Amino acid sequence: MVERKKKKATIKDVAGMAHVSIATASRVLSGSDYPVKEELKSAILAAAQKLDYQPNVFGQLLRGATNKQIGVVVPSISNPFYSQLFAAVQKVCMDQGYVPILYSSHSDRNMEQHYIDMMIHYRVAGTLLSLMGWEPGMCRRLEEAGIPCVLFDQPHEDPEVSSIDFDFYSGGKLAAEYLTGAGHREIVFATGSVDRPSRKKLLAGFQAGMELGGCSFGEEHLVVNHTVKGTGASAMKDYQCGQGLGEIILERPYLPDAVFAVNDMMAIGIIKKLETSGIHVPVDISVLGFDNVEFGEMIVPALTTISQSAYRTGELAAEILFESVTEGSRMKKKLMLEPVLVERDSVRRKHNKIRRNQ
Repeated sequence: MVERKKKKATIKDVAGMAHVSIATASRVLSGSDYPVKEELKSAILAAAQKLDYQPNVFGQLLRGATNKQIGVVVPSISNPFYSQLFAAVQKVCMDQGYVPILYSSHSDRNMEQHYIDMMIHYRVAGTLLSLMGWEPGMCRRLEEAGIPCVLFDQPHEDPEVSSIDFDFYSGGKLAAEYLTGAGHREIVFATGSVDRPSRKKLLAGFQAGMELGGCSFGEEHLVVNHTVKGTGASAMKDYQCGQGLGEIILERPYLPDAVFAVNDMMAIGIIKKLETSGIHVPVDISVLGFDNVEFGEMIVPALTTISQSAYRTGELAAEILFESVTEGSRMKKKLMLEPVLVERDSVRRKHNKIRRNQ
């Protein structure tokens, strides 16, 4: 005989056991400030515990209980980096009894502003923001609305807001030092438009690392693809951008020794284009990525990359936010995450030939 699944308790069941109205039970279990006698409150909580009542958080949101929402704005929801980051944010939020609401801005500054306006209108409990167009006035507007925020992903100089920053300059420098240390001399920096703080810092660090490695870095070492069609940001667009970068590299009279791509999806696109053109990685050319998304380990050859820990970034950003949301902390915190090299198979080490004694 098949055992019937136990029916999930409803707010009506709790109200019936506590001998109160559904409205009163709802006020107590939703954390409302509406005054309820202590004896009734105790009866309702006891009934909820006995029935193992689990509130429908999403239903509460639809009814306007926005105080349990955390707004999360990212440039793209399809990019694996932001998927990993959001997974960490989601875990921290749900552990705290909050629901993260994800918004994709498609790297559009007007869309970013629209989402901030919307979150202020709906009075979300807090915000986590990765923005191309952050301005100090945004912080003031959020604070005036009583909404704490934490910035992440893109570097910011604003001292009035908490942030989880990544040392992109050191990341670029580490990339150049690794490639020159592996014996590569002709190295190109491959990117889409250098239109955001992270890429600018990455490029500056890479140039510094090339100089330290005794290599020149001129305009011919910067390969930029501006031709990807459409607007917004996505994993496929970065991949297509990478394929375009591969085409530009193949048009050169001589292949460079190595390529450093500003993110892993572009690196994967470059590898795909090179391999389909008969150029093998890393035998003919080395390719180094940046981000350490999960896809990078799955391709052949597995992608050597600089890790910008997406999961740790999301986890720390959410933890700092909840210090303000649940504890009322007004202290502004700034944490800087450092780059880590992840060696796999897409970069080869070139060795100088050693003359044997006759």
